[in-house]
Amino acid sequence: MKLDATTILNAMSEGVFAVNTDKKVIFANRALGRMLFHNDAVSEDLESVQEILGESILVSKHAALLDRLMFKQERVSHYETVLRDVNGTPIPVHIHIDLLLNDEGEVIGAVEMIQNLGPAAPEQGEKQSRPSGLRSLVGKSKKLLEVLDLVASASGSTATVLLEGESGTGKELIARAIHQMGPRREKPFIAVNCASLPEELLESELFGHMKGAFTTAIYDRPGRFELANQGTLFLDEIGDMSPAAQAKVLRVLQEQEFERVGGTKMIHVDVRIIAATNKDLTEAVGAGGFREDLYYRIRVFPIRVPSLRERKDDIFPLIKHFMAKFSRETGKQITNISPEALDYLLSYDYPGNVRELENMIEHAFVTSPGPTLSIEHLPKPVTPLSKGAPPAVKKETLANQERSLMLKTLEKTHWNQVKAAEELGISRSTLWRRLKQFGIKPPQ
Repeated sequence: MKLDATTILNAMSEGVFAVNTDKKVIFANRALGRMLFHNDAVSEDLESVQEILGESILVSKHAALLDRLMFKQERVSHYETVLRDVNGTPIPVHIHIDLLLNDEGEVIGAVEMIQNLGPAAPEQGEKQSRPSGLRSLVGKSKKLLEVLDLVASASGSTATVLLEGESGTGKELIARAIHQMGPRREKPFIAVNCASLPEELLESELFGHMKGAFTTAIYDRPGRFELANQGTLFLDEIGDMSPAAQAKVLRVLQEQEFERVGGTKMIHVDVRIIAATNKDLTEAVGAGGFREDLYYRIRVFPIRVPSLRERKDDIFPLIKHFMAKFSRETGKQITNISPEALDYLLSYDYPGNVRELENMIEHAFVTSPGPTLSIEHLPKPVTPLSKGAPPAVKKETLANQERSLMLKTLEKTHWNQVKAAEELGISRSTLWRRLKQFGIKPPQ
């Protein structure tokens, strides 16, 4: 039996496509069709593939990279970025690029292999102790898409990044994603919470100390800057840093050198700084609580991380993600959620953001015997459910949200009610009742 190249490429689990020197798609395998369109047959429609890839990577910096590869014959082994499928959902991917050459050795295009790094893989049983790249950033809202684009851009540079947002929004996950997608991925990622340490210990923690520098300094100890050398140092809650520590951090940013507490030897380091704050640092600068020169040093590449209230479309994917996570961790086969519990979670304001939602799902897994999470398994909220809108408005908005979610899921599954119910985490009979209640019927 003779196998041609197309048959072999279509058997691969990774997405593969090829472009000519004009960056026009000339081939796409079935796995890429499944990834972008949830239908492997669509890969034969090269115009559709061109349109989707054009929106994601065949323009902007990826196009510039292809130009360098094809016309200067540079080689790039791999990098990570974000694609978007036909529904606009972000897909974190690992891309490997190689040139296509003719018999004379002339460049005639490029071939790219795409590995999906999205959350689906670990939810199918692959336990992972730490996030990799964008894998841990779950959601499909416009706000999150904007953040993912900025993360991809930030990872390709060594610029200092400032993450601004409320507590619990996932700033450390984003910092790790930037590190793991960048050229320092093989080097250390060291995190320090500046608010958790008293002023007298923070400098020692950051810069280390020499034996005898203070009463409890019984040996020489390297600080976090030394431990992060050639890697990334994440300074969480930098707005709580003391003026003395701010001055020393500024010096490291300017000179890439510092002294340990109690030391006289200058230590040189190569460290990328990613800082985060839940405070308004411009106010702190105006009030004299934060150095203006340090503020501009750390805010070279600012990323505002939205609250969960601003990305309501991500609540349902996050619920599914955390249910899968705690199902793996606890061994409980809890795969469904009652309509009442789902209504409650979709309408809650989440002052604690994603962290609060995760804690609520974990609490429910502790109290639920399974296989369904019900409203009585959820913890009582710190703030009233009705905060921010009258109950009637909440109920009406919630019904619209649920109806919209069901329609999107049915369209995604091509109106397969078994798959839609599985995707929504409810039974088929519950889905049927809700469809009847909302008057939703399949298209003719």
